[in-house]
Amino acid sequence: MATEFNLPGSSFEEIQKILKGYSHAPDQASLDQLSKLTGLHATSISRNNKFLADIGLIAGGMKKTATDLGKKLGRALDHKQAADAQGYWKEAVQTNEKVAGLVTTVRIKGGMTEAEFSNHVLYVSGQKNTSGNKTGARCVVDVLLAADLLREDNGKLAVSAASVKEAPADLKPAAVDAENVDGNGGGIDTSLPSLPIIPQNGPLTPQIAINIQLHLPETESAEVYEKLFKALREHLLSPKE
Repeated sequence: MATEFNLPGSSFEEIQKILKGYSHAPDQASLDQLSKLTGLHATSISRNNKFLADIGLIAGGMKKTATDLGKKLGRALDHKQAADAQGYWKEAVQTNEKVAGLVTTVRIKGGMTEAEFSNHVLYVSGQKNTSGNKTGARCVVDVLLAADLLREDNGKLAVSAASVKEAPADLKPAAVDAENVDGNGGGIDTSLPSLPIIPQNGPLTPQIAINIQLHLPETESAEVYEKLFKALREHLLSPKE
């Protein structure tokens, strides 16, 4: 199986130490410089560089430099700013389509155990089944958890609600509020947001559907409901030109 993406070569804890080191290191830092900053052996740092480069946190040739995103994440980790670090991890993961796509498997399966998902990460990465790569696969799981793309739920990994984007507010259905209709001749608010004009292209005719939600007043007066439906008919169903 061909290599699909690079795995880290260390635990999640060491990855964080390396990122802190890169955030303090000068541009084009050598492994020896990073080793002194982090207290980690140079080989421990080098075997993680491909993964960190894959997710946009470092860049360069033989000598590496933290990207702007890498510096922000390293600084957030250094200062224990968990919320900021979470956002930067998420941004980093989403720069790599194959790593970000791992979340889809969890969504399709409706949840997986950590062991199942870690084995899946190792398999789809295309890397050999070695103890070092197993550690790297587990690290990827921790990265996805840190990014709040996955969460632990009853002993299983599930897709985090934060990773599901909500529809923009301006695309939500408009509502007509009829709570102010009363027996004293009160009206209803029938104002609707202006909708963009969709140009017609070819024989297709664009159609717009508007959902109306009514909040009926608590009353037994038939007159109130007659006024309500009359207002709906005049303003919405058969508006006057």
